[in-house]
Amino acid sequence: MAAKDDVVPVFARVKNSVRVVAADPLNVEKSLIYVVQVILEEFGRVSKSEILAIQDYPRRGIYDVTFEGEGVFHSFVRILEENPADPRLSGFKVFPHFAEEEIFLVVKTYSPFVPLKEIKTVLGRYCKKLTFGGKILNELGIWTSKYRFKVVLEKKGMYPPARFQLGTVNIDCFFSGMPEFCRRCKQYGHLADGCVLCQNCGKTGHEFKSCPLPRKCNFCFQGGHLYAACPKRKPEEVDVALGKLLKPVEQSQEPLVPLEPLVASPDMGDLSASPVMQSSSENVSDVSSHTSETMPIIKRKKREKNKPLQVTQSGVVEGEYKTRGERLYQFWKVKTDKEIQDFLSTWSDEEELDGVNECIKEGGEIKIVRNKVLKYIRNLK
Repeated sequence: MAAKDDVVPVFARVKNSVRVVAADPLNVEKSLIYVVQVILEEFGRVSKSEILAIQDYPRRGIYDVTFEGEGVFHSFVRILEENPADPRLSGFKVFPHFAEEEIFLVVKTYSPFVPLKEIKTVLGRYCKKLTFGGKILNELGIWTSKYRFKVVLEKKGMYPPARFQLGTVNIDCFFSGMPEFCRRCKQYGHLADGCVLCQNCGKTGHEFKSCPLPRKCNFCFQGGHLYAACPKRKPEEVDVALGKLLKPVEQSQEPLVPLEPLVASPDMGDLSASPVMQSSSENVSDVSSHTSETMPIIKRKKREKNKPLQVTQSGVVEGEYKTRGERLYQFWKVKTDKEIQDFLSTWSDEEELDGVNECIKEGGEIKIVRNKVLKYIRNLK
């Protein structure tokens, strides 16, 4: 028995194809003309030469359209997604044979304080669709500083970088089938060993430090400023540059511990207004007042007070030391490893930060690494 013309086969999915379904196919010829001239050409901006084939089942009002290439298909689907309520689509349903390929991304941030919104902003430049899949927890239910995303790439082969930075924090991306990636120049297709491309402009012939182009912000990718001063960043509850909460935190009810006199540091501002320092000074004044009442007053020759260290606008501690590196070294050599680490996370000069990172990459015991970092800082001009 001969097959009828209006029998619609099982929906066999064909690449680079969409199905157009007329809700009420009254006029067979008019429907086909409308699909081609209005929906495809006028609405989708597809020319007849870019249509490979149309398999039509007019009595059912179904038209399977296959485009010449993947580019035409993606262009039509993008227009369709951006204008789903266009009046020219009234009375028709249009959907692709294949949903655009979704891939799963695992994003590892080396600082849990990096704002999730900023990670989404960077990934969004490479994806036309980005869906947050949640935090990844370990077997104890504790967050691993990893996120899961489901994405549709903007263009086939245009992947998000396997590693990028926000400020001084590295962020890694992993996905199934990812190609080779150079963590030096941040490009796909080769590994870091033997890479001769500049890390700033991606060209050959010069090193990163001697690149003639201005340094780019690694958040908005524009020149003229770095991440810490990027105008497109908005204050969040957590600031990656400081790694501290910006929202006011209730003061601890624990008793205050007497503190040694502190000098202002580049990331601490003016300490004279600190409630902790004021409380400490009040305690000291009470003790000295009590002592003067019970002990005889002994006059001593006044010693010349050391000139207090001050912080300039550039973040350099001024004082009796000649070089900026020596001043920084004298201030930070007595600090804890945690305090030094927090300070390095605010470092704005990426070239100097690269030098610090090289000291850290050399490895060794914690004490040895600490001494290498402090020595590098001390040698800064």
